[in-house]
Amino acid sequence: MILIGKDATETAFKKEPLDQFRILHLAVHGFADTQYPERSALVLGKDSTDDGLLQVREIIRLKLNAQLATLSACDTGVGKLQGEEGISNLAEAFLVAGARSVVASLWSADDTSASSLMEHFYKRLADGETVSSALRNAQLDMLSKFGSDLNPYYWAAFISVGETSTPIGITK
Repeated sequence: MILIGKDATETAFKKEPLDQFRILHLAVHGFADTQYPERSALVLGKDSTDDGLLQVREIIRLKLNAQLATLSACDTGVGKLQGEEGISNLAEAFLVAGARSVVASLWSADDTSASSLMEHFYKRLADGETVSSALRNAQLDMLSKFGSDLNPYYWAAFISVGETSTPIGITK
């Protein structure tokens, strides 16, 4: 299922059978609240039912079964250190909700560069690479393609967390 434009509302997303998707890819706006991490959110469309902010406190109540959740948005891996529990952020919320691995960003994502990186990433996943290898190699692809002409700000923001050492078996 693909939700694009005005159809990409928080309500529409929550109504999907999320536990049946192996991969979730959210290319949206995101923001991190490091003081109150439960307020960090992905920005979707709003409607009469929801405010359009898919916040951490809502994400953790979702029932996911995805092998991968890609959060192609700004600051999705940024959060607050909660002692021994680790960092509370959007990526952690998707893991708590049931995603096995998450790709998230540590700073603002440039749309054009992120899109190019994701193309390389998914091609490598389709070739049988693990999540962590596919992400690393996609970043190396960007470096190889653009060299020193492309500042690491544009390709190095994304990290993978969770169970990232198993291929997820997507087909071409």
